[in-house]
Amino acid sequence: MNLFGTDGIRGIANADLTCEIAFKLGQAVGLRLTPPRQVCVGRDTRVSGNMLEAALIAGITSTGRDVIRLGVITTPGLSFIVRHFNLGGGVMISASHNPFEYNGLKVFGPDGKKISEDTELEFSRMILGETRLALPTGDAVGRVFEGAGMVDAYVQFLRGFVQAEMSRLRIVVDTANGSASYLARQVWGALGANVKFIHCEPDGVNINRNCGSTSPSCLAAEVVRGGFHAGFAYDGDGDRCIAVDEQGNVLSGDHIMAIMASHMAQNQRLRGNTVVGTVMANFGLEKYLSSCGIRLIRTPVGDRFVMEEMDRGGYTLGGEQSGHIIFGDILPAGDGMLTSLCLAGVFARSGRKLSDLASVIEPVPQVLVNVESACPGQVVQLPRVQQAIKQVSERLEGVGRVVVRPSGTEPLVRIMVESLDAGLVQECIDYLKAVITEEAQSGASSRKPPTV
Repeated sequence: MNLFGTDGIRGIANADLTCEIAFKLGQAVGLRLTPPRQVCVGRDTRVSGNMLEAALIAGITSTGRDVIRLGVITTPGLSFIVRHFNLGGGVMISASHNPFEYNGLKVFGPDGKKISEDTELEFSRMILGETRLALPTGDAVGRVFEGAGMVDAYVQFLRGFVQAEMSRLRIVVDTANGSASYLARQVWGALGANVKFIHCEPDGVNINRNCGSTSPSCLAAEVVRGGFHAGFAYDGDGDRCIAVDEQGNVLSGDHIMAIMASHMAQNQRLRGNTVVGTVMANFGLEKYLSSCGIRLIRTPVGDRFVMEEMDRGGYTLGGEQSGHIIFGDILPAGDGMLTSLCLAGVFARSGRKLSDLASVIEPVPQVLVNVESACPGQVVQLPRVQQAIKQVSERLEGVGRVVVRPSGTEPLVRIMVESLDAGLVQECIDYLKAVITEEAQSGASSRKPPTV
């Protein structure tokens, strides 16, 4: 059994995701992840972060491995530090865009990338197993070191993307009361009073609450009210970026990839003239890229799958509609602050409005809905649900697409329907939602997944 979803081991802290799991994962990391090099541990601003950090570090040091404690940092910041300082790997404690009561454990290898599925399975077996481990004693146990200097190196890395042309811009930055709350001020500080920060006062429970990349309406209102040129919203662990133009229009990862792909192609940075997206990418993005002679490759949902495809083809741009944007020639992870800096640089140098740059995409009508389910993976496989998906697929053949999948981060079934016919989209969404809701509420989906 693999305890890892699309983005680490995740669940409600102290219920699904316990200190025991964190401790055992720490031991697995200490014993198997690139010994004997040091590993680092970072966290976001959730109230449960300190608790899980203590358990995780205890597990790692119990194996004799030394730990560098980074404190509050973004997930891409941890990825950067692992590679830049040649560490053995790292673990990020975060549930990204989820509500504060959730938390998660994301493991990165020495290359700064998320561990492979094979390694996830090995770690899962070690967490679930009852094998007694031979552990060191005395001065052979691991030690803990503080990594503030390493975090400073990450800040300086990002500040290198602040360009002189950006000084004319007035920007609003929404840090979602998350990992970027402390770092964004340092990164954007070179622009001084031209940047306004909102939702950057974390208290342990307000992370992602009506703010950030999953709730950009407040940012959009602030941009319009203050006459700003643009706004950028990050998520709880800082690996996503959603933009807002000067008119208050919300720009998804699809818009950002379209703008950046065109710019990178003009500057011979878009390797293979290819962008890697997921099955959720709007057809409007694919249509625009095709008009520019750029190919779009689709992968399953999850930035790890995007990164794997980028590695296979040596591609330099990929991402998700949700705002995970990966610049493969810069960093092997989506980084919200990096994305916003790169996008701001492009439209500052262009002399055009962000709304003009984003207008190249004409999104095809696409509706996304979620259905709650304790066991979304089981619900999706139920015969009646599979039959409903087949019927909708046949109806949309040649005119649209349907994607139904279990969420890898929350107890939800996610439904997406896309077509030029908006009425048809809504009909198909209503039908699928009704069938899946009924099946999810039946006894077939009431069984809880096994816990440790």
